[in-house]
Amino acid sequence: MQPAVLERFETSLTSRETSVFQDVIEYIKWEADQGEAGFKPEASDDVDIRTYLLERHIQGAAHTSLNRVRSSLEYFYTWLKVNGLIEENPFEKFDLKWPILTRRQIGLRHDAFPGPPAEREMARLRALNRLAESTNRASDVQSMLNGILETLLGVMTLNTAWISLKFDDGFLNQATGSPPPHGFVLAAAHNLPPSLEQSDRYYLTRPPVCRCQKLLNTGRLKHGVNVVECSRLQDAAKTSGENNDLMFHASVPIICNDQAIGVMNFAANEWQLLSASDLQFLTAGARQVGAALERARLYDQIRIQHSHLKHELDMARKVQVSLLPDKLPRIRGYSLAAFWKPAYETSGDYYNIFKLPGGRWGFFVADVCDKGAPAALYMALTHGLIRERVQHEASPAALLAHVSRALYKQDIKANFVTSFYAILDPANSSLKYALAGHPPPLLRKASGRVKALPGKGIALGVFPDAQYKDMVLTLAPGESLVAFTDGMTDANNPKSESFNLENLKTAIGSAPASANPLLKHLQNTLVDWIEEAPNYDDVTLLVIARK
Repeated sequence: MQPAVLERFETSLTSRETSVFQDVIEYIKWEADQGEAGFKPEASDDVDIRTYLLERHIQGAAHTSLNRVRSSLEYFYTWLKVNGLIEENPFEKFDLKWPILTRRQIGLRHDAFPGPPAEREMARLRALNRLAESTNRASDVQSMLNGILETLLGVMTLNTAWISLKFDDGFLNQATGSPPPHGFVLAAAHNLPPSLEQSDRYYLTRPPVCRCQKLLNTGRLKHGVNVVECSRLQDAAKTSGENNDLMFHASVPIICNDQAIGVMNFAANEWQLLSASDLQFLTAGARQVGAALERARLYDQIRIQHSHLKHELDMARKVQVSLLPDKLPRIRGYSLAAFWKPAYETSGDYYNIFKLPGGRWGFFVADVCDKGAPAALYMALTHGLIRERVQHEASPAALLAHVSRALYKQDIKANFVTSFYAILDPANSSLKYALAGHPPPLLRKASGRVKALPGKGIALGVFPDAQYKDMVLTLAPGESLVAFTDGMTDANNPKSESFNLENLKTAIGSAPASANPLLKHLQNTLVDWIEEAPNYDDVTLLVIARK
């Protein structure tokens, strides 16, 4: 504290009161040893005063000496209030004679870890390990806090405890979004006396802040302390009287990322002074709790984000599936079959069948050079551009050129689309098609011989003036055409060997000519090839077979 204040106080004393000043100086030095280098007297200093007096008493100070020190400190705080340096005097607010325990009471103080130092240290480490196991087993924050209290009380052989957390730190998902007026929520409790259980734990949750919460908010509660006079216990006892003789409790701050986020309070059925070893253990345990709470909060955030992402991806998949045909059309003299399997929730693969003027049918297979949600979005854009012009273009090459120009204007340089588009005229069995960087479809002859269709072209969206060429073939009876994306030929087996084009040709040549049996044969062949290997690419197949 400021030297000028001490000088004023010393000047106010008479020659007979020099011991008062010396007692105050010793107390301020003790505060500095506790880490309070910038000590400033406050009304909340009752905890520090109690602890100081108890430590002096444990060290062997006589009652007369303790009473003198207490009187000196009371005189000092009274002088501070009279001179307007503090608003309230802790000696007026609290009965600070209470903690002067007898030697017999101190001899009976609680110690959860008795025995030689080495044994005590091993017992503390085992207890902290139990606490870590308890936090790791919990599936959510609430069950974790309940488990923490149960574990700590069992280790300490205590009966009653509760945890308060700051609301704004967001470690608990509250049913309502309204923060409590005093900023704390009761996060967990165990074996509360009837006076605290009454009226839905009213006395533990009502505003304003209690003594330990105020100490936490002002930064004065930095480690476990024994002597916190509990206003909540006192008020509850006045109402019901069933308080199990609890009037004081040990308070331990919960620290997370160097910030105090809450407080754990521990008491016994009859007050017994917790040993320094107990307080040290509880302080270490509380830091574990803080770290576990932060992990749990991060896990909850990730889980919520994952849930939102999953919901969004599910919606995106539903939207993408809605862009595909609900069912394949019936075309006299032909059979059709299709297979679409994304590597992830959404896909960059696309196929569709369009009914065109004059009894003709348009068949589209496309593949974005990406996977997942970005590819699906780009493919949705491509679908819209196709639908816009497909009824007005009799030339597959002209449609591909239009879509390519439109995609180029979007200025999404990281993506391009490979495509196969064909127009079937069932009246003469002619198939007019064009390719845009896409693997040429495979034509299966009635004899079982398989060959790739001729043709080539640049992928859509790469150049603004890309041109494509229409090619024409006639499907003879018993012939089948298989259009596919590269996910089929690139599929790996457990040896990292790709299925490749030659294996696909062989599978098509050995399959039945009709669309559905041919498709089923290709699916089974692919499954047998992949076995347990992960699927890294989207796969699409479209079969057009002339009966």
